Amino acid sequence: MCALRPCSEIPRRAGGPEKFTPDKGWIRTMAQTCPFPEEVVDFWMNKAVAWGQATDLSTQVDVSLHLGKLRSFLQQLHQGLQLTHSTTEAMRSFPFVGQFLGRLCWNPCVGADEGSLDCLLQCLWRLHSAEPQNAVERRANQWIRSLLHHLSAEERDGTAQTVVKHLGCSPLDYRLTFLKNMVSSLVREVRESRCSGVHLPERCLCDNVRSASVVCVPLVTCPEVAPLIGALLQCPAVCDRAALSEEFLEAVSAALLGKKLVLEEEEVMSLWYRSLPSLERAVLQLVEFALSNPAPSPAALDQRVADSLLPRAAALQCPVFLIISDIFRTLLLETQGNSALRALLQTFTRHFLLSLRPLDPQERLPLKAFFPRTPQSLLTLLLQNPTEVPMEAWLEHLLCICHSLQRVEEEEEDDAIRRRWALFEGWFLLLQCGDWVDVAAQLLVSSGPDASSSLLWLLTFYHQPMELEQQKARTLTEAGEALDYLRALFLTRTPPPLPPEHLRALLDPTGPPCPPWPPVACLIRHLLLSFALFSHAPLSTFGEVVRKALGCVASCPAAAWFLASAERRLNALPDPRVHSRLRTIQEGLAAQDTT
Repeated sequence: MCALRPCSEIPRRAGGPEKFTPDKGWIRTMAQTCPFPEEVVDFWMNKAVAWGQATDLSTQVDVSLHLGKLRSFLQQLHQGLQLTHSTTEAMRSFPFVGQFLGRLCWNPCVGADEGSLDCLLQCLWRLHSAEPQNAVERRANQWIRSLLHHLSAEERDGTAQTVVKHLGCSPLDYRLTFLKNMVSSLVREVRESRCSGVHLPERCLCDNVRSASVVCVPLVTCPEVAPLIGALLQCPAVCDRAALSEEFLEAVSAALLGKKLVLEEEEVMSLWYRSLPSLERAVLQLVEFALSNPAPSPAALDQRVADSLLPRAAALQCPVFLIISDIFRTLLLETQGNSALRALLQTFTRHFLLSLRPLDPQERLPLKAFFPRTPQSLLTLLLQNPTEVPMEAWLEHLLCICHSLQRVEEEEEDDAIRRRWALFEGWFLLLQCGDWVDVAAQLLVSSGPDASSSLLWLLTFYHQPMELEQQKARTLTEAGEALDYLRALFLTRTPPPLPPEHLRALLDPTGPPCPPWPPVACLIRHLLLSFALFSHAPLSTFGEVVRKALGCVASCPAAAWFLASAERRLNALPDPRVHSRLRTIQEGLAAQDTT
């Protein structure tokens, strides 16, 4: 059967029109199966062959004279194809359809007419199989896709370009017209494809959605096809036959990440809801940005997270948030709590919580749904932003956080595995809400002995959560010694003694060079910056120490994140003195970084 011959096999001669003389037996067979009268099919097949590619003026005139009747015939053909249950049945009912449509598609005069092209595309659309059942249907799909790709390609052969110019438009205009009409036709088909969920013997309209996703795979990077991609992504998947093809989702994801495709925000989020690999790639692209620069600008990271749309998608769909959280958990375990990842996690969580606020409370899920592994008491405490709590209540709030975390540790004391995971979940939430850790470091500058022990425990847990008891006790001791030294240095007029041996390289301006990453270095640097920022001592009294410490801190991305967090909180609670110190320290960090 010649119903679907590849375009490359359609005869094309440079001379006059080709006369079509169908075999009598073929006509008799066709008349028995085709619902159209024999003379009607014979007439239009002769016309399609005679017109060819319409290279001469007389042929173009003849095509123009018959366009109205051609549209009517194509509409009737489309109605007939709609009544068939499969591509195989369509080809049995209309044996001429492949050759007829193929020849018309290669005729620029037909393609330049919007109405004819629209009817032609609808007929091709009806021949495409969402789920090809045999070799004939697979070949038909391949032929239709290659035909559409040819028609939408920018480079046309010389004959076609000549004809298009005769029609009064450039080859590029012709291509754009074709794409516009093809997209318009397919978008209409997709939007009309609504399924009640009840499968009738006929072809399910949801098949059209899947077919369209396959058809536009080669065209996903064409800007003109973006409306069709958006319509497909936002089409409700009311039955399993409306599922978009994996090939389509993969192509759209790759084009989006490669910045070769621009979609609306809702369409991008619909892609993530439909494709887990696409969501994972978007998250990993954000992680790569954070890790590619040892000390990325907090402002740049903040903007990158906001532009990624991931926080908003997570706020609208709880499963998206849970998937992103699991990716962060895995990466933090693999990198042993990388500081850039911590900053990224905190930034993402802050934007996620901001995206939750404007949602309708009746439609918004409770926070427990987003944090199912965390005790409710701890969740309520940590998810409340410091700017939402009066300053005079900060200490009490932090002490409650400390006690809740310690209680998690005590409750699972008999089961080592459960205790470890419970502590990890508490630590993970503490990372997500890191502003409270910075507030704890700030309050250590002026807190009394009783509160200091709890606040110091919180900082130790934040920086080194999974230490054994003996190591944790040693870390707390070293952190306490550093805290005492910093208080003597910043809060008294009497010069303090030299710091303990294990802290001398970090804090003694006359000591040896700062070693890379001593066990409690991050915690002590955290304290040092907090004292430099929030103490009342004049900068001149500890300038040498700060300059020495800045040399160590400059290579620590956590320092930049701490200062950015402090600046964000200070914008809500302005303090001119602290703002001045902040600028001085930031300038010192920038100077150290350039040297």
